[in-house]
Amino acid sequence: MSYRVGIPRGLAYYYLFPFMKGFLSTLGAEVVVSPLSDALTVEAMNCCPTDEPCVSVKLYFAHAKRLVDAGVDYLFIPVLSSVEKDNYCCPKIIGAAAMIRNGLGLQEEQVLAPEWNEREKPGTWRHNLLAVASRLGAGRELGEAAIRAGLAEQAASEKLALEGLTLPEVYHRLYGIDKPRRQRFDPGAQYDGQQVIGVLGHPYVLYDLAGHHVVDRLREYGQVITAEMVPGEDCRQEVATLYEGTRMWAYEARILGAGFSLLRKGIINKLVLVEAFECGPASVIESFLEEEAAKLVIPFLLLTVDEHTGEAGLVTRLEAFIDTSTNLKNNPSKDKDSFCIPAARSEKLKIGAPGMGLLDIALETVLNECKVEMVPTPPVTKRTVELGKELAPEFICYPLVTTLGQIWEVLEQGANTIVMVGGKGRCRFGWYAQLQELLLKRVDLDFRLIIIDSPLPWRERWPSFRQALREATNNAPLWLIARGLYLGYHKMAALDQAEKLLRRKRAYESRRGAADKVWRDFVKRIKKTASVRETARIFKTFQEELAAIPEIAIRPLRVKIIGEIYTVLESFVNQEIERFLASRPELRVEVVRDLSATQWFDLNVLRRRREVNIYEAVIAAAAPYLNVCVGGHGQESVGEVVLAAREGYDGVIQLLPFTCMPEIVAQNILVPLSEKLDLPFLSLVINEKTDTVGWETRLEAFLEVLAERREKLALPAWR
Repeated sequence: MSYRVGIPRGLAYYYLFPFMKGFLSTLGAEVVVSPLSDALTVEAMNCCPTDEPCVSVKLYFAHAKRLVDAGVDYLFIPVLSSVEKDNYCCPKIIGAAAMIRNGLGLQEEQVLAPEWNEREKPGTWRHNLLAVASRLGAGRELGEAAIRAGLAEQAASEKLALEGLTLPEVYHRLYGIDKPRRQRFDPGAQYDGQQVIGVLGHPYVLYDLAGHHVVDRLREYGQVITAEMVPGEDCRQEVATLYEGTRMWAYEARILGAGFSLLRKGIINKLVLVEAFECGPASVIESFLEEEAAKLVIPFLLLTVDEHTGEAGLVTRLEAFIDTSTNLKNNPSKDKDSFCIPAARSEKLKIGAPGMGLLDIALETVLNECKVEMVPTPPVTKRTVELGKELAPEFICYPLVTTLGQIWEVLEQGANTIVMVGGKGRCRFGWYAQLQELLLKRVDLDFRLIIIDSPLPWRERWPSFRQALREATNNAPLWLIARGLYLGYHKMAALDQAEKLLRRKRAYESRRGAADKVWRDFVKRIKKTASVRETARIFKTFQEELAAIPEIAIRPLRVKIIGEIYTVLESFVNQEIERFLASRPELRVEVVRDLSATQWFDLNVLRRRREVNIYEAVIAAAAPYLNVCVGGHGQESVGEVVLAAREGYDGVIQLLPFTCMPEIVAQNILVPLSEKLDLPFLSLVINEKTDTVGWETRLEAFLEVLAERREKLALPAWR
């Protein structure tokens, strides 16, 4: 039996279509590609459950829906977690299959979603493809032949691209599809053979609707070179000049490496980067490309596009850019170490660091034990945000903006060394440190950066972790560092446990605000304590003082907070949401939050059995809806909502910073899922422009919904 297998024209299509075509055709399937984006595609974009994803994801939803409406038997949407051993892919590409399945209400068997995960499960992609072959009625031998055919066609397409063909031209040459239009965009354009323009960006942006034919337009003025025309090995070599550059997202590394190669080898005299509005990885690589172009005096143009981008304005910017004069250096310096961590300094060590909630108390404790001066981390304020926004890329996530501003502030207060956590993964967090160093040094701030990454796995990561600890603690002996870590951990655990008790007490206290007063005194005492025993004594006193506060007999609304960890823990960023919810005049609300610094440390560093068991239960709950990790706490957010429905919560609130990739994946699954679970759900997207009044109005309206629902269910009174 021959099956009709649909391939949405977007995302992975622009990277792996030759493989998919060769694989599926060999299996005897009829391959159906959705039509080129047109007015009907734009109209179908409203099937995307939320407005937060980039335009490419919205278009992907539309293309998938058109295939489903056309009656294909299956959609083929590969789960590209990791296509190379050192890095991951963008969370939205990882989560595309799950978003489409949940967003369009498809059955699991309707989507063929083999996973590639070379970083964590190397080689299993072959097994996953054989499983797809089996579902299509093919045996192992034919499945293996199909894989070989797919690999051969992929190699052929990459070879053609190196001859100077764009991907649409390659696909037309190989399969006769989508014949390139010979349209004249600017009748007055003068072609200049000396003009060589690098045009970078994801092909699913450059060659789809939002790209407005940028490549073809620029070809009327000169030669255009795109990322697919640069040898992969050249790209890998150039991106490796960045600190941990080989761990950048695979396709973004290809774009960035191509840009470095074209710039450093003097091949181009202009560079254009086209990125989708809200594209997370692009917001990181744009700064590195802009810096390199500026260093080599190459004109650089950043074009950010979405479904609302007007063609006229884009064309005007392109034409103005073409008229920009160039000053290409004859022998540009490659400056291979331009973004590496600088060498140690000789002056007295004064550490500064951004914070997250009350985590800076633990860090200061460790450094005090090691006799290292730490400049106190200032709380996030409006000025902090303004400083960060002055330097940050426009569409970078909010946590980078606030932590960037905090680093600037501690440098103003005398810090000469910044400690920042690292860890390259699926989300942007692991690139914060390097990006912040680059941005701050543009305004001539002089400092040394120390990146502390996870020590796990021990055999691989311990040497670099130990070295970072030595630098941050002024070569303190390991036993002293361990003592500081032990005390810092206990302070952090005491604060998190106390805050958990505080959240419960707020819902029951007879006199509003009494628990918060006890909490503030407790935090002051914990900051000053110098021993684990004293920490335990202070915590016990806090428990007693909290217990002494009279309570009223009531059954409060129970609301669970989930989402991106920084946004959940940083009270200025989330506008004191926990306090706000718990202080409504006529309502009693118990806020429950499982995320904390201690919980993260116990799970990811200490691997405590209790936290591992809880995590596994959350992931199991998420699996029917999102069965792969998309980075951050995206998968956990889905699992938490499923468990919240089972445990009888009145509602769930998701907090995510604007453009947060993992939480956007979760959000697009949770919107339809919450309806299915009959669980009130509110997703709040936060950035520096979030209006307090509007924010509070939405929260109050949500609580009213919960209260009315409680009454309709005829549950006991809560007032």
